[in-house]
Amino acid sequence: MKIEITIYMCPTPKARPRFTITKGGKRYAYSSPETVHAESLIREAVLGLKQYFEKGVPLYLEATFFLPRPASISKKVKMPVKRPDIDNLAKTLTDALESFTYNNDSQITTELLKKRYGSPPRIELKIEEEKDD
Repeated sequence: MKIEITIYMCPTPKARPRFTITKGGKRYAYSSPETVHAESLIREAVLGLKQYFEKGVPLYLEATFFLPRPASISKKVKMPVKRPDIDNLAKTLTDALESFTYNNDSQITTELLKKRYGSPPRIELKIEEEKDD
């Protein structure tokens, strides 16, 4: 089984968790609204695929994050070397796919991640079962 999809959205990095204290004095963590929105867009895109990798299946994930080019950057520059960090972009993606495409993101045994400028902003994603070498 293989999943290949292009998700049209501006790639969003995973923000640090925020903490609050309830009236009862309990402390809990929550995600920023930007992260929650980005994860919901990713989930909506993959829900229609109705494909799910079972628990324990090793996975290969390939993702290219196309970010909007700032006006101040020359068109000769193809790869963004500034924030957001690629690992934070990947964390938003892999956390959003958890329980919708695979059981847990610990199933991902190999990742190939790329960060580029591109229009429209999007995430090109490929996930497949990883075979033994």
